[in-house]
Amino acid sequence: MSSSSTRPATDLKVRTVTWAVAAQVWPLLAFAAVLLAAALAWMARSGDPVPASMAWTLAAKPSTLGLVASFALHESAHVLVLKRIGTVTHITIERTAWRTSVIPHGTMTAPQTALVALAGPAACVAVGALLWLSGLDRTLSWWYLAHIAFLLPLFGDGQVLWHSIRKALSG
Repeated sequence: MSSSSTRPATDLKVRTVTWAVAAQVWPLLAFAAVLLAAALAWMARSGDPVPASMAWTLAAKPSTLGLVASFALHESAHVLVLKRIGTVTHITIERTAWRTSVIPHGTMTAPQTALVALAGPAACVAVGALLWLSGLDRTLSWWYLAHIAFLLPLFGDGQVLWHSIRKALSG
């Protein structure tokens, strides 16, 4: 099943991209919310904080701050770069069973295409490096650092990047 919505490039908001990413994994988010709510209710009733701590650490934090936030940042970074390219007229948010991505409509040069492909993973790697180097949350940092894998040719960003590099070198 696939769904998409097309908006003029200047109209697409980061909030819209974030909601599209969250909607992709809503069952996981619902499960984490129910688990956390039950654990918080237990803590309020018994005074025992352990289940709440476990629910946050094992379910709520990874699903919200790791999965949703990192992919929202990834796709939003693509959108922010695309909005600065005057020849991109529309951006479509496409959701399939396995992914949420943004699709530009219009024309771009090979260097612009490469920059857009790099923007999502680079933004996540920057946040991951900041989390790691600051010591703020090294576990969470790996959710962001792992986005560098999307530059491999097995993934859309990697395919676009390598295609644009080949095009720039041949043209």
